[in-house]
Order: sequence, then structure tokens, then C-alpha cells
Amino acid sequence: MLRLLILLFIIQAKIICTAQLLDSLLRADSNLVVRKVMSNPEKYRLQVVFSDQSLVDSRQSPLLSRLAYPTHYFRNNSDEYFFPASLVKMPVAAFALEKLHALSVFGIDEFTPILPLSDFQCLGFKKGSKTLPQTINDLIYKIFVYSDNEAYNYLYEFCGQAYINNRLREMGFLNARIVEKIANCRAEQNRITGPIAFYNNQELLYIIGREDNLEPILPLKINAKIGKGYLWNGKYIPAPKDFSSANFLSLKDLHTIMMAVHLPATLPEKQQFRLTSNDLQLLKKAMSTLPSQFFPDSCFSKRIPDNTMKYLFGQKDTIPSGFKIYNKVGLAHGFISDCSFFEDSKNGIRFALSAVLYVNEDGILNDGKYEYSSVGIPFLRRLGEIMYQYELKKKRGLK
Repeated sequence: MLRLLILLFIIQAKIICTAQLLDSLLRADSNLVVRKVMSNPEKYRLQVVFSDQSLVDSRQSPLLSRLAYPTHYFRNNSDEYFFPASLVKMPVAAFALEKLHALSVFGIDEFTPILPLSDFQCLGFKKGSKTLPQTINDLIYKIFVYSDNEAYNYLYEFCGQAYINNRLREMGFLNARIVEKIANCRAEQNRITGPIAFYNNQELLYIIGREDNLEPILPLKINAKIGKGYLWNGKYIPAPKDFSSANFLSLKDLHTIMMAVHLPATLPEKQQFRLTSNDLQLLKKAMSTLPSQFFPDSCFSKRIPDNTMKYLFGQKDTIPSGFKIYNKVGLAHGFISDCSFFEDSKNGIRFALSAVLYVNEDGILNDGKYEYSSVGIPFLRRLGEIMYQYELKKKRGLK
């Protein structure tokens, strides 16, 4: 008991001493893009969350397990809206695996082909087009390897709007909501999902009927108006774009969701997914799979460097052997974001890092003029390098 109290005191002291860890590391960096963003982080709506592996052996007790990854923040502000874009695909993939368990009695699993029987894209089927059955397993890989929007819409259709948002609330993410497909859907079209059919060798196994979410989708209580104007159907609207009815998850919530996949024991039980160890392994493997591994003999893989969906990493196009990044990125409306879990098996390093910033110098949305390549990606890649070097120096300093 005395040893536990001493360890708790040491960890608490460490957390207090490093309360400004991210601020000090970022402001000390000489990189020109980092200096530019840090000169006015409010303008760039910069937020960073970092869970730092401590020296405590977390296997000793559940309490120590939670304390073994103290979390640090820079501008932690859950009331500052940012558009999550494709980051919403991460929790939806996990919820799809949860919901799949209830269908196991029908012989259905992640390898069973599914097919939406409605216009799940809200775009209208083109003449001669054909929607093909796909498995939950394949859809999850497509979501993480190259952020496929149709794959997300399949899973949104399968889960249903009500299930997704009820689970977010049950997990304690009270201000989070996922109420939109990534398609040109009206609000009422996003509410309606299904029917979804399941097949085995072209034999129909089961159909999930149409589901209507009858709960009202209330506007966000935070200020979700962004920019000074936006383009709509080719016309300029001289007013901020209102995202109060759009998808939203705070960076803190998204970071917690990433931790729930990789280190569930560090979180309260209600914030853990209802998944088996095999389910979590599927998510982690999909998150870390690179384009060259997913399309080994395809021209498609040659056009996509392995770090295309890895914003929080260095400038190389390949990922070093023994180094894995499990992540999901978001990119839309000037917001660029990444939630990542890093593993360097060679040096025994593990940490979680999430960040978002807004790069829209002219303040106009939907005009395609964003500073993703000149500010957003260079900043995030340097941030990942800063935090990796911090962990590496700390690790080597213990030898």
C-alpha cells in the first residue's frame, strides 16, 4: 500500500511539472511553420492532445494502468468547433463491429457480404450502375487505408443514426454527434437508414429493416459558425458557414476513442467499446495497414505514398521497419486533423497524439483555397517528430 501511495505521488508530481509540456516543446522548436502557427495558435484553432507513456508497470493494478499514460493538452477547448470530416469513420467502424455481434445467431460475421437496398448515398443511382455486396471487414480496411467515403456510408447505413448516437452518449461523449453520411443528403435522409441485406454465397441470410431516428437533432450549443463567407452552388454567401447541424466530436473525445481501441484498460469501463480482443485487433490492423500492403501489385498503390494518410509523421514516403502508426485523419473545410497511436518496437516507445488546426487564410469556405500543403501537413508532421524525439530522448536518458 505504501509503495502504491509513493508511486501515485510521483506520477501526480510529474503531471503537475509537465502541465505545460506541449506549449514548451512547441515554442522551443525552430521550424518556421511551427513558429508561424505558434505565433497565433488561436487563429489556427490549434489543439493538441498527447498521452505520454510513463515508467510505471501498469500491469500491477487497474489504477496504475490509468495513470501510466498521463495526458497533456494544448488549448484543450471542447467548445471550439472544428469539422471532424473523416475522423467520424473511426467510431462508426467500432460501432459496426459492436452491432455485428447481435447478428451472430444468423451466421453473420465480419466476413459476411452486406448490401444496402436503398439509395444510401442520397445521390441517386446512375443508369447502369450497380452497388456490390461488401464485407464489414473490407469496409473497415477501406476506411482506414485510404478513407473511402462509400465504405463509411455502408457502415453508417448498417449501424443507423440512432445506434451511433446512443452509444456516443452511453460512452460519456455527451456533446458528440454523428448525424451525417458523407454524401449530398438532406437532414431527413440522414435520419433514415436501411434496409440492409446479408448474403452467403448469394443466398439471403437476413435483412435489417428500414430504421428512422425519431429523436430530434438539436443544433449544437457551441458557436459553430466558421469563416467570413462561403461558396454555395457557385454563389458567394457573405456570412460565416453554419455547422451547428453538422457532425461534431471534440478532439479530446476522439483521442479517448483512439485510446479505447489501443489501451482500453486505461479508461473507465463505460468508455470502452463492447468488443472482443479479435475485434480490437481487426481495428488496429486496419489502422496500421499501408497502401503498399493493401494494394501490393496495383498502380493505385504507386500513386499513394505510405504516409499519405499519416499526417503526424516525418517527410519520408515509407514507414521504417518496426515502427507502426495506427490512426485516422480528417481533411475538409480548411480543418486538418489526425488521431494517432505510435509504436516503435525497436526502442520500446508507445504514445498517443491527436491534433487539429484550421488553415484557411482568406476565410472563405468551399473555394478550394486552403493551406493544407504549405502549413497544415508540414506542421503536423513536425509535431509528430517533436513528440517522437521527446519520447526517444526520455527513453535513452533512462539507460
